[in-house]
Amino acid sequence: MSARPPTLQTPDATFQSIETLTPDETMSTFFALAATPADLASHCGVERRSGGIDPIYRISAVDSTNRLIRDLAAEGVAPGLAVVAAHQTAGRGKGKRFWFSEPGKGFALSLLLRPTRPVEEVSQLTLVLGVAVAEAIVQATGVAAELKWPNDILVDGRKLCGILCELVLTPEGDMAHVIAGIGLNVNVAASDFPPILESIATSLAIEAGRTIDSETVLSAVLASVERWMKRWEDEGFDPIRRAWIARSCTIGREISFDAGDARCRGVATDLGPDGSLSIRDGSGSLHRFYYGEACHSPAIASIAR
Repeated sequence: MSARPPTLQTPDATFQSIETLTPDETMSTFFALAATPADLASHCGVERRSGGIDPIYRISAVDSTNRLIRDLAAEGVAPGLAVVAAHQTAGRGKGKRFWFSEPGKGFALSLLLRPTRPVEEVSQLTLVLGVAVAEAIVQATGVAAELKWPNDILVDGRKLCGILCELVLTPEGDMAHVIAGIGLNVNVAASDFPPILESIATSLAIEAGRTIDSETVLSAVLASVERWMKRWEDEGFDPIRRAWIARSCTIGREISFDAGDARCRGVATDLGPDGSLSIRDGSGSLHRFYYGEACHSPAIASIAR
């Protein structure tokens, strides 16, 4: 059985606005509206870099960094731009699940990208970014980050970071750009997490046992993303595949898998050369999936529904 990827669609241009914001999130009311590069430059910090990710707009609070990038893309800004926020009021993860964001204790990073790989390979970008961010975390903090297919970074089974990529197509069906969002818990304390997340979420500070310098981690992430993006564009998916498998907590593990139109339970055996996940069920049959939810434990499975 092979679950093929659904037809890629240009995301709906209409998004729900925030109705209320707390007083300390006053700045984000501006960013809840469609923003232009000129608006951003006059209301927040701008950092210039010599690398491929440039410029970087820094915001204290925003409804969604991915939403803001989407608005900027509609204004015609060039790929390479990034937005970093210390707090999101309406961040979303895979399947429109909420992304917990404790003010000032993590960061949300969104990138406007246009990879040079063919559009049919763009689904690999989530895995590329996973490798890049996990490597940066290990190098900057020593925390043993692991990769869960396709878009999570865990430590001992607890979620540390989530990655969400949105492909935007032109009316002709070509790639316009990709919006990539990365949410990372940096100095979130165990007591900061809501009860529903206490047993399944973690932060760099919790795992390292010390306060982590967020700027050091962010710099490491940006440099690693640039490095792995270039390698993917120049060499294809094979080096990313090998690096992903080396850090994976999915491969070799018994999992339950839900692709919506297909479900499977078995052992994850391999990451394919196209980024697909192979699972061998109890009868010995091999299944290949290109999208869906891999559940490693009952705790994660209960949240995934």
